[in-house]
Amino acid sequence: MTALHGLDLLAMGIYFIVLIGIGLRVARSEKEGGDSESFLAADRNMNVLQTTASTAATDIGGGFSIAMGGLGFTLGIAGSWFIAISGLSIIIVSFFMVPKVKRWADAVKGLTTGDLFEARFDRRTGTIAAVVIGLAWFTFVGGQIIAGAKLVQVTMGVDLTLAVIASGAIVLAYTAMGGLKAVIFTDVFQMVVLMVGIVFIAVPIGLIEVGGWKGIVAHFESNPETASMVEWGAAGWGTIAEWFFAVFPVWFISIAGMQRIIAARDEKTARRSFLLTGVPIEWPLFAIGSTLIGMIARMLLPEITDPEMATPMIILELLPSGIAGIVIAAYVAAVMSSADSMLMGPVVIFVNDIYRKRLKPEASDRELVRVARIAVIVFGILAIGLAYRVPNVLELILYAYTFGAAGLFFPMLGLLFWQRTTAKGAYWSMLCGGGSAVIWSLAGEPFGLASSYMGWIIGLPVMVIVSLLTEHSPDENRMLFYSE
Repeated sequence: MTALHGLDLLAMGIYFIVLIGIGLRVARSEKEGGDSESFLAADRNMNVLQTTASTAATDIGGGFSIAMGGLGFTLGIAGSWFIAISGLSIIIVSFFMVPKVKRWADAVKGLTTGDLFEARFDRRTGTIAAVVIGLAWFTFVGGQIIAGAKLVQVTMGVDLTLAVIASGAIVLAYTAMGGLKAVIFTDVFQMVVLMVGIVFIAVPIGLIEVGGWKGIVAHFESNPETASMVEWGAAGWGTIAEWFFAVFPVWFISIAGMQRIIAARDEKTARRSFLLTGVPIEWPLFAIGSTLIGMIARMLLPEITDPEMATPMIILELLPSGIAGIVIAAYVAAVMSSADSMLMGPVVIFVNDIYRKRLKPEASDRELVRVARIAVIVFGILAIGLAYRVPNVLELILYAYTFGAAGLFFPMLGLLFWQRTTAKGAYWSMLCGGGSAVIWSLAGEPFGLASSYMGWIIGLPVMVIVSLLTEHSPDENRMLFYSE
């Protein structure tokens, strides 16, 4: 099968109707007049299944769902180490970061990274952290929606503009209706479908088709040019190190991660959910499963020109009508799950850190929810427009992500684990670490040194030296995470 059957199209239609239905149900379940805790923090009452599924769907959907098939197609089984690094990051976060952040969030009803940095350091540090991380995540909203639209375009043969409008409308609709709670509830639905469709249906069928792992090994080893496809170490230590520096810090500064910690029912739920996301969901189930799909596509559909389309194309080839449509819809929705989470991050930061704190401190609960819904629509349309129509502007904004990832990692570690960190140390580490990464990127990454490395090389020494040379300010609350 090389195109979607009518039964597949029906299944996809039903799938997206369910997503809209979830948003409607969540919106109707909110307290009369709107409940900002529900819209912005999902009532801080999500259970293990909801928190785990949403955390995993957000990460896997954020490019991993597409990229891993592409890595499997081009690099082979060694590509699975890429997502293994993300899994390792989540596991470390579950043990060392989640407990402290969850206790803080529950104690003071904190909502954002800006809240966290302001409470520990001062308003200046909190504001720059909120703006930078909000802008960084906003950058990717449009890109994620367009990625989902391209999947629709490839599998359904529709115009890209129409696919972008349809995909974007669905994401904005259920996010605006139900906020973070709707995002989490839809994540549960799409994560279950995606895992079942890919790991437990597509992979087994594909392995049967190619004669199992032995058949894969025999196929690739028969050609010296592809023999490395079945070697676990084929990526090389240099590539794996580059992946580590780029991917490992993300979960320490992720808006989506922060939101899931805040939304979890309690500390135990948050820790368990993050641990389950790292193992076994990301590694080994999804890492190896999605990589195998790419390798199977390399065997059965070697004519594919875009490796990142390997997974949807092999699904069309292998799965029966109806099931293929549902799994393709789940793949599109998985990409959307990152878009909605990335959209909710900037929305919460705008409503909480800018509108409530600076523009209108006396705003009612009803007003905050109304502003949040408007922000979802405005930010979403703007992000899609930037990604689709103004790629050069988008390229400039992408530097905000480099700044955020490189600049916030060590200040976050200092906030959580080093009591001697001062507000000035965190502030200047953020500026120098993130700024050096951006400058290095603009310079074309001389000597082949990735810009993410510069954030590590500059950010840590600056934070340590400045903190040791300065005193804690009166605004700092060191006891927020430490006891005497």
